Order: sequence, then C-alpha cells, then structure tokens
Amino acid sequence: MTTATVRVERHDNVPVVYVQGEIDIVNASQVGGQLLDAAPNDAPGVVVDLSNVTYLDSRGLHLLFELAERLRIRDQRLQIVVPPRALIRRVLLLTHLDSVVSLSASVQEAVQQMMPAR
Repeated sequence: MTTATVRVERHDNVPVVYVQGEIDIVNASQVGGQLLDAAPNDAPGVVVDLSNVTYLDSRGLHLLFELAERLRIRDQRLQIVVPPRALIRRVLLLTHLDSVVSLSASVQEAVQQMMPAR
C-alpha cells in the first residue's frame, strides 16, 4: 500500500499543505479531499508543497488539474511548490501543469505570490 502524509499550516492567512510520500491511484482520492478541505472560502487559495513527494502517477496528476479547476470556480488559486531538483518536477513540466498553475521553488515564494498586491 502506498502512503502519503498531509500536514496543513497557515502562513499569512494562506493555507500551506505539505505532502510527503507517494500519490497514486490508491490514495489520490483521499489526498485530494484533504487538499480541497485545506482551502476555506475566506482564503485566497492554497499552496501545495510537493517537495517531498517521491512518486506521482497519472491519477495524482489528474488530481492536481482537478484541484486547480475546483479552486478556480471558487475564485481561489492554486500554487504548487516543487523545487528545481524535486523528483517529480519533470513530470509536472512534461504534462504542462505549469500552464494551469504557478510552480514555485519555495513555500515562501508561493505564499508571496498568493498575497494580494499592496
């Protein structure tokens, strides 16, 4: 059985979800529910840190595209954190996830991009 752990923190009123492990067909629905639950209606969106995700299959990718669309419908945004050397970065770029959501190298960068302009 594959496992992924999900932990949610708030940074400047922005929920940041830290995911660690593998996201695949076995656990994608569970992880997806936790990601969507992490974005309350009063938040500008959600930051998902995939820095410690070691495996992401097609169902996991579909989950990210679906999450981005659901948040867009709610007038919220999705920011994905995936450092340049992260194991799954190439998969995200090959599938053009970066054309739908912004990819950031760090949580700090993603949270700053999520904040409204002052």
